[in-house]
Amino acid sequence: MGIHGKNEHEIVIGSTTKQLQLARDPNGAAMYHVIEEIPSYQNPLLFEQKDWRGGHGQRDSDQGDMYYDGQSIDTTIEGKVFLGPLINEVKESDDTALDSAPVCFKWFPATSELLCVTSGKIYRYNVSSNLKWTAATTTVANVTDLEVFGATIYAATGSSNDYYYSTGGDTWTLSTLSGTSAHAQAFLTAPNSAGTAEVLWKFIQPNEVYSATDPSNTGSWSSVAYIGDASSNITNFMLLNDNLLIGRVDNLYYYDSDGGVHELMPELQQARSTNNFKYIAQWQSGLYYSLVTRLGEIISSNFIDRMGPLTRIKDIGRVGTCVGLDADDDFLYVAMDEGTDTIIYKGREVQREGGLRWEWCPWVYLGTNQCSTIKVVQHTATDKRLWFGYGSSGTTTGYVTITDDPTADSNARFASSGLIRMSYFRGTNQYWDKLFQSVITETKGCASGKTVTPYYRKDTDASSTALTAAISTNGTVKTNLTSALSCNKILFELQFATDSSSVTPEVSLFQARGIEKPETVRIHECTYTFGDRPSDRAETIRTFLRGGRTSTSLIKFADLRYGDKTSDTSYTWVIMQPGYPEEVEIIHEKGRQPELGLRCRFQEVSFTVS
Repeated sequence: MGIHGKNEHEIVIGSTTKQLQLARDPNGAAMYHVIEEIPSYQNPLLFEQKDWRGGHGQRDSDQGDMYYDGQSIDTTIEGKVFLGPLINEVKESDDTALDSAPVCFKWFPATSELLCVTSGKIYRYNVSSNLKWTAATTTVANVTDLEVFGATIYAATGSSNDYYYSTGGDTWTLSTLSGTSAHAQAFLTAPNSAGTAEVLWKFIQPNEVYSATDPSNTGSWSSVAYIGDASSNITNFMLLNDNLLIGRVDNLYYYDSDGGVHELMPELQQARSTNNFKYIAQWQSGLYYSLVTRLGEIISSNFIDRMGPLTRIKDIGRVGTCVGLDADDDFLYVAMDEGTDTIIYKGREVQREGGLRWEWCPWVYLGTNQCSTIKVVQHTATDKRLWFGYGSSGTTTGYVTITDDPTADSNARFASSGLIRMSYFRGTNQYWDKLFQSVITETKGCASGKTVTPYYRKDTDASSTALTAAISTNGTVKTNLTSALSCNKILFELQFATDSSSVTPEVSLFQARGIEKPETVRIHECTYTFGDRPSDRAETIRTFLRGGRTSTSLIKFADLRYGDKTSDTSYTWVIMQPGYPEEVEIIHEKGRQPELGLRCRFQEVSFTVS
């Protein structure tokens, strides 16, 4: 019986309400107590990252070597993150801009010289070792493409203009072949249809393709092959395993050795774009090309896929259009115009524990500088560069030096600043409060003027806030926060700075340390006894409480001793924990028979009824 025979708890299960009496132990105390159960949580709370090779594109911290995004950083070396390369701006020899934006770059082996064409001129680099661009003696306007064939370089000038050629890159000869034989939109050096000789291919928009073994003024071009209809333009040539592929605004075609034309991507009829196949690159065994706002790859005729630095990434707010594409032995380089800013990513597809994946690093940050083409150029055995259009109006050029490991190469030069944002950290439960008090970093190359500064951004923030002062000490260093940082979900950011282009700070470990405050689970453990009235009999009460075990509705629980009621808002929502109620015998003092009881465990649930 309860105190003075009164009921102490009122419970509503479904549409049934009952008031129950608590059993008493041998000392007369009610067999009821409240338990605060603590779920598993991190103690201490720890966010740690010590490898960043997985690249950008991960919003939430799931894979330990990926991150959110960055600017002017290099994450391609295992176990470290450091500044990306220094941009070197190059203009004309009198230090003025070019006449207009670069259309393309081309290395000319016959003169060991880099050429750059704009809509108005052809420029030569490194003339007389002035490390600037010098306009060719012959003015050639409207160049759309450059191609080397044998010891001669050819300049296409559009589908209605005669092309030029040169053996020295400075003096150019206008083709005097008659009619369309002297016209070209673009060239490609590749095997002939039978694969028996190297020839020069050209196309004339909208859909004409020709080849020649001698395209000079004394030679001649083959008869025309029509690629698709005249409703859309050819945009580029491509060569994959000596197979000639021809990209158009609306399709991709394979031109076989028998002169047959086979369409490979008819789905582009619904995704037409002048950017389709505008930029191409070969890397390892694949062919890569721009495709509307993304990139595509062809590994074989049976494998055509979509990919790119902004494709199949998590929601990090990145969209853009390819404005440049090239490759070397190790990486694919992609310039993406993302609206306000242009970023050059370097990426590779590698085998990791989870299988093949693309890893993309936001390597060169061009900001608002305009870019319309990029090119990898091997100037000497030890001097490899990535060239690109540059400048506020796109009328200058720039390059960065490519090295295998910039942190171990004395020729490497680094940007003055850069940053990396790591992925959002949720802890055990995103809703639980988290308090961070310190960060631990392992750094190298830091000194006065060469620093790493930790920042943070909560999921409710629109910008980042400094977490500590700039770190200029090398080795493993613990830095305490001036005040505890409270959050639910957070990302950490590292901002790099150097006052010497030959030195970059490096980070090989970042830890943020704190405590997590889990949301405890409140349990009401109650043992009920029975009376003699029919409504209080064991069978009736047991059936009622067992209904709470299987109920799909929440249960109302009120402690009458504190004035709570299920008829107003003073009750608590609970559920019956699995395995309860359970029958128990209540042992009393010597001389009294054991009493039958039902033990219940009610778990509180936060719930609001409107």
